[in-house]
Amino acid sequence: MSVIRTQGLIFPLELSSGHHVIAEGDDLIKSSIKIILAWPLTTRAYLGEFGSRIHEALEDQNDEVLVTILRRFVIDAISTWELRINLLEFNFTRPNNESLMIDLVYEIRELDIQDTLKFTYYIN
Repeated sequence: MSVIRTQGLIFPLELSSGHHVIAEGDDLIKSSIKIILAWPLTTRAYLGEFGSRIHEALEDQNDEVLVTILRRFVIDAISTWELRINLLEFNFTRPNNESLMIDLVYEIRELDIQDTLKFTYYIN
């Protein structure tokens, strides 16, 4: 149930009948989280501090140090750029050397409901 009144475009852009699809509520929040986590820090024109530092650790050894570093990077990015949620828990898995899976559980502040997001970060 989507009660939040904010609306906006989600990325990648979706078209329906030749017009951009306008998302709202939890769909817009999920899109926002994905963009924040996928965007490398310092690479966005006019807003260099937008994004996350996840890409800095993608080739590190898969151990507890990596988990600690990624935890910090995710907390910093989400708490800075997505103020509509409280991050409750998250887990990282690396199913292979080419990807990193991030499972997030968060609460939408305005609605006091929990939601989840699975995000895969692919390593080139």
